[in-house]
Amino acid sequence: MQHGDLAVFVRPRAVVVVEGVLAQVQPITEKKRFRKERDRGYHISWNEIPLKRCVYLKDNWPETALDFVTFVSEDFLDTVVDFLNETRIPFDICHYQPFDRFTQSLRYQNDVMRVYDSDPARLDQYGQKGVQVVRGNDF
Repeated sequence: MQHGDLAVFVRPRAVVVVEGVLAQVQPITEKKRFRKERDRGYHISWNEIPLKRCVYLKDNWPETALDFVTFVSEDFLDTVVDFLNETRIPFDICHYQPFDRFTQSLRYQNDVMRVYDSDPARLDQYGQKGVQVVRGNDF
């Protein structure tokens, strides 16, 4: 509300699921004989076409927020943010949330226009906001 304007401004947002659209993620596990399996890291294969689309969207529609979300872990989020900053891929927010909490909070977020994901099982939980993307292709 500025200069007497009483309208509430809602900035539209597009949410992209990192492990569904931007990259393929496989955990690297360590197996020991008498110990439990542990994840040592992640093998990440970045998809070039969706990364280019993110740059295109931010250049042509800067008023639309571009958010990235991951459901893997906090450690994976740190790796993603480092990669995006090094390659200068523009984004507004990059965060980790458990999938159940994300889908529950999605119904109260009126500013989210679309959620781009490639996993059909997760896509059903987004409702009308979910948009299916073929893994590694343009969105």
